[in-house]
Amino acid sequence: MALSASSVFEVRTVGDDTNGGGFVTGASGTDYSQQDAKNTAGSNISTTDAVGNGTTTITSATASFTSAIVGNIIYLQGGTGSLAAGRYQVTTFTNSITIVVDRIVAAGTGITMNIGGAVVSLGILGSSTATILVVGNRIWIKSGTYTISSATINISGGCFSTTSSVAIEGYNSTRGDLGTKPILQVGAGVASATVINFTSLYGYVKNISVDGNAQTASKGINLDSGGICYACKALNCINGGFQSTVNSAQFILCSATGCATTPAFNALNCYGCVAFSNTVTGFSTSSAGISSYRNCISYSNTGATTDGFNTNSNQSQLINCVAYGNGRQGFRMDFGPAVYINCIAENNTAWGFSHNGNDPGLRLQNCAGYNNTSGNVDIGTGNLTWNFGFITGSASFFTAPGSGDFSLNNTAGGGASARAAGILGVFPEGLTTGYLDVGAAQHQDSGGGGGEHSNVF
Repeated sequence: MALSASSVFEVRTVGDDTNGGGFVTGASGTDYSQQDAKNTAGSNISTTDAVGNGTTTITSATASFTSAIVGNIIYLQGGTGSLAAGRYQVTTFTNSITIVVDRIVAAGTGITMNIGGAVVSLGILGSSTATILVVGNRIWIKSGTYTISSATINISGGCFSTTSSVAIEGYNSTRGDLGTKPILQVGAGVASATVINFTSLYGYVKNISVDGNAQTASKGINLDSGGICYACKALNCINGGFQSTVNSAQFILCSATGCATTPAFNALNCYGCVAFSNTVTGFSTSSAGISSYRNCISYSNTGATTDGFNTNSNQSQLINCVAYGNGRQGFRMDFGPAVYINCIAENNTAWGFSHNGNDPGLRLQNCAGYNNTSGNVDIGTGNLTWNFGFITGSASFFTAPGSGDFSLNNTAGGGASARAAGILGVFPEGLTTGYLDVGAAQHQDSGGGGGEHSNVF
């Protein structure tokens, strides 16, 4: 037997990795994990006199068990037997000296039993025999800065890796508030750390900051087999902020800055993401899969070979993206076929939209360009290449690009020419008409409302 799929864990900067750290949602007991420290007084007390008899039963002469303990995940270690340290779910309250847990506890006396309190590191909750994560488990991390003291996975102070489809979410004061993100920061001298690594299809990471601290070969979040990364931020991750080589992985409303050797987003699917102030390309992929970038912004990424977007996968689709002030091309197409729809390239050091070679099937539809040093468009003359509806600006399209605001201004020849100029316009059959803007951000008409998660960053 393993921990329940409804198990929920708590991580806090003032916790301890030998605390219980979790509770089973829906259980009849009292959740002791949403507190800083383990229980030391009253009832359900942490003790060093627990006894295991080789079954699922645990006894203690001093713990003063009550029914409130049911559903809590307790931490057991040590004693006279061969017990391996680990976390166990309390399934049954028997009496004041006896409880039943989810699986067999090795026989021994003098076992340390810690009840309640949050843990202090995400790494201790990774997939291992110490925690037995299963599909559906959830981990909450309270706002604060957590130091990653080792590149080793799934140890106290280490990096996190899991093969289970679980959820990790940061919060500020109330679970689910999408408030100030907790920061998982690689410590000084720790090399080759990948802060979070998912090798599961359905899990997600939400509202988390990962800081590589410019340490050697540091990486942010890797979705190896799929999953979603939502409203996360990667800072100073030398070997890239976000990475995945599979189409089933999605990065939504994430941002990356300070990357230096690998693209900030080395991934196939990104929506509403931002890459800025890196010394490498903002968005690219090392995979041959089909890539899709929508409403993404790549700006102020420096370096003679640094592009805003480099679509080097075999098939690419970029819709309503912006490349501004990058060190080389705004959008670089290394392979066809590729289609760019409603995208803007402005103020890039080389071309706005360019090709490497003369591949067929490079297509621009209702895109726009302004003030790119080499010119706006050079996509070659390969077979079946087109450029329809291009908007050549005579002024900047954006409100305040120097401070990262890429909403459209209303300047004639600039943002005004990109408003309601994108496709879709008229839908097939001519019965429905839309008025999409070119660029990543749609302008707000008088009386319009803001987005639900406009403050996620």
